[in-house]
Parts: sequence; C-alpha cells; structure tokens
Amino acid sequence: MKRYIVKILRINKLSFLFLAVIFLALFSCERKINWDLKTSSEQFLIVDGLITNEYANQKINLTLSVQNLNDTAKSVSDATITISDGEQTFNFHENTTSGIYLSDSKFSAVVNKTYTLNIKYNNEDYFAEANIYPVSVSDPLPYIQIPDTNLYYIAYDIAEFNPYESAMYEVILDWSDVNGYENLPINETSAKMYYYRLKTIDVNQIFAPDNEIVIFPYGTLMTQRKYSLSPEHEDFIRSVLMESQWHGGNFDIEEGNVYTNLSSGALGFFGASSVISFSTIVQ
Repeated sequence: MKRYIVKILRINKLSFLFLAVIFLALFSCERKINWDLKTSSEQFLIVDGLITNEYANQKINLTLSVQNLNDTAKSVSDATITISDGEQTFNFHENTTSGIYLSDSKFSAVVNKTYTLNIKYNNEDYFAEANIYPVSVSDPLPYIQIPDTNLYYIAYDIAEFNPYESAMYEVILDWSDVNGYENLPINETSAKMYYYRLKTIDVNQIFAPDNEIVIFPYGTLMTQRKYSLSPEHEDFIRSVLMESQWHGGNFDIEEGNVYTNLSSGALGFFGASSVISFSTIVQ
C-alpha cells in the first residue's frame, strides 16, 4: 500500500510540473528590455587556445576585452607565448599581426600529460594548465531529410547529454560543388556549427529558446570533428552556454562570469583535446 501511495504522489507532482510549464508557455510574452550593462574601465587579456593530439602547428589567439556589446575585439601583438609539458617547451610566434600565435614547430598533445601555457604581455605574466583526455569512437551526429525535398538538417536535441563522456562536435558543411549552387558566394554554400554533449543536464538547457536550423542540400560534403573535453573544459563550455544558447528561456539563472582557467588578469580558456574526424557525402 505504501508503494501505491508514493506512486500516486509522484504522478501528481509530475502533473503539477507539466501544468506549470504549460501555464508559463501560455501566459509568457515578449517585451522590449533595455539592458543596463555594467561596464568596467579595466581591460583584460582574452585567451582562446586549444591544442590537440593532431600533429600540427598549434594555435593560441589573443585579444583584449571590449567595453560595449558589439565592439570589435582588438588583437594582441608583441606577446611571448610558450607551452610546456614538463619535458619539452614549445615557443609560439605571431602570424602577421592578427593576434593568432602558431607554434614554431609541429607537435601533438599526448593523453595523460599536463600542459602549461605561459604568456608574457605588457610586463605581466599569465598562465593556465590543461589536461588532455581520450575521445571515444562513436556514431556521427545524424541528419534528417525534410519531407518532399532534397534538403537536410542535423538531428540534434539541445537536451542531449552523455553521463560517461563530454564532447564537442565541430560540423563543417560544404555544398559549393552541388549542382545549382556552384556560382553562389561562399557564405551561402558552407557552414560551420558546434554541438555539445555534456555529462549532466540543466533545467535551463531543457527549456532553452529555439535555435536556428541550418539547411543543406543533397550532395553536401559533411565533416564532423569530435573533441574530448576535460572536466574544467566542460565547466567552461557550460558557463558559456548558460550565457548564450541557454539564455532567454523561462528558467534562466542570474547572469554571471564565464568560468576560466587563466590566472588573474586574463579571461577565456586554454584547453587540450583528443580529436577524431569523419567525413561523408549527404545522400
């Protein structure tokens, strides 16, 4: 009898939650909001760096923080950058004056090693550490045909998660060689998208606003790259999603600073990932 009562109570709670969600959906409305953005005169070094197990010239991107929402970030030159694994040290040089720094020699990050990033800029020293985790081989993200057309889209649920592995998917689409699309500009025949599978799921993830769906034709070349994420990298991704893709729904959290593994005075993230890649022709 006790089990029967518990079961009834659970059903009632679920029903209440369902009705509450319906109520919010029916009576919510759109209104114009003037944001009172809190700005600071302090300028931060922004680090965007991800090294991988691919044998290549690894890349670190440096910019400065901006004061206004739509300002263009200013690239950082004249910085000294090194990455060390405890046995070897790799030096980086700036590629022209773009703020993009490439390693002087090619190297691949190794699983179970810790990599330390050191940056010297404007008489200040900044550092971060990253561990690289293995990536599992899994099925690529599926795509679905739109009925009665030769058009497709990526079948991905924003509420997906994997309790055993967190990963980032980079999807690169190119349909510039498809019949009828050959003479169109590159921004109309290609796309790059990112999808994430984290180990946990958040309520504001489930009730996140709708995202734009990218449509592509039969014959598109699709390349998917799957990146492993360390626990720290996953925390960074989650905090970014909460302030971007998951923001604006009925269960928003209070705005906050994005997680970083950089030392004081710098923001952004330095990560290390294992990568696997697979390509296919959409058909």
